[in-house]
Amino acid sequence: MNSNKIAIKKILKDDVKSAVFEALKLINAQSLFIKSNMNVLIKPNLLSPKNPERAVTTHPSVIKAVIQWIKQFNPKKIVVAESSGTNIRGLTEKAFNECGVRAVCEEEGIDWIPFEKTKLKFYKVKRPLVLKKIIASILLEEVDLIVNIPKIKTHSQCLLTCSIKNMFGTVILGNKSRIHLMFPNNGLFNAALADVYSVSQPQLTIIDGYYCQEGDGPTAGDVVKLDLVIAGYDPVALDTVVCNIIGFDAKEVLHIAKAEQKGLGSSDITKQKFLGEPLLSVKRNFKKPKNQIYVFKLFNFIYEQVIKRVPIQVIEFDLSKCKLCAICWKNCPAQALSPPKKLKRGHVPEWDKRSCINCYCCAELCPHEAVDFKRNFFSSIFMKINLSVLEKIFHLLSGLKKLLKIK
Repeated sequence: MNSNKIAIKKILKDDVKSAVFEALKLINAQSLFIKSNMNVLIKPNLLSPKNPERAVTTHPSVIKAVIQWIKQFNPKKIVVAESSGTNIRGLTEKAFNECGVRAVCEEEGIDWIPFEKTKLKFYKVKRPLVLKKIIASILLEEVDLIVNIPKIKTHSQCLLTCSIKNMFGTVILGNKSRIHLMFPNNGLFNAALADVYSVSQPQLTIIDGYYCQEGDGPTAGDVVKLDLVIAGYDPVALDTVVCNIIGFDAKEVLHIAKAEQKGLGSSDITKQKFLGEPLLSVKRNFKKPKNQIYVFKLFNFIYEQVIKRVPIQVIEFDLSKCKLCAICWKNCPAQALSPPKKLKRGHVPEWDKRSCINCYCCAELCPHEAVDFKRNFFSSIFMKINLSVLEKIFHLLSGLKKLLKIK
């Protein structure tokens, strides 16, 4: 199989099935089915219970088309599995229901299950960057083929969530929060994402570019009907291509470089064979998250002594939207949020700025999109500094660090 093939197909007149089938044919994806009676795992993005057109989750039409494509090869079993972004049991099932994925699975006669309801296993991470092991579903090793179906979305912490970031959903419930807490430095967290991806390593990725999110994704952004399906095998190349399409610098999406460092793919898209639509014909610049900051480019000494001690964002709650549902404080990795003294409308959760690690989990998981961040003086300055200038400062400080022998 030629693993450097990437297919880009437009979805015309909402005909998702044709776009999916044509993209997979172009990359010769049928060659993955080396025998009949294979067990296939589909991993979508079901971050939280949302209407499909809100573009928070993988669209059910894309999942349905992929299921129908797989059925051509007489698999023994197809299962769609995911673990939502929260610590709360039962919310993954709710996501399956509200996102329309359960209905698709039942209509197609295939299984669906939250990862947390399967048998779990500790997986050793080979050549770890930061994570030596993760706890995930036994399904990852019991199936013959893993198909990754991410959604194109901006992300307040990681800038982009797509092929690599989507496999973070294989980490079960509260273990996601634990990883956030272990690695509050954004560079280390993105390294952890690469480590997580390396455990499952899907053999095929089909990117949902039907309804996407720009701006303050992955849950509160603005919907963009991009009408694209992108298929391929190399997650690093695929995410680099997505950055190219939406006008982002792939160097700013740290987990792309971390995954390449682990040998999971190549960011050199000149080595890719593009099929279907010309890359230039599908470009559409996306708005970046307003909270995206680049202070994580500084080395750990500066991070520990300055950035970690000075809150760079201030959490704001929209009183008209906040329902005091408890999801934000129950899922805060650093326990920086707590319920108000009076649990009634007009009051909002209490925020401990000293404990906050700026992971944006509260905003990402809020079902009512009631959480926002206001930049303070420090982060406003960093946001106005051109990234190339920050890179020069970073290299200068790195040289100074070596000169002073600072660990």
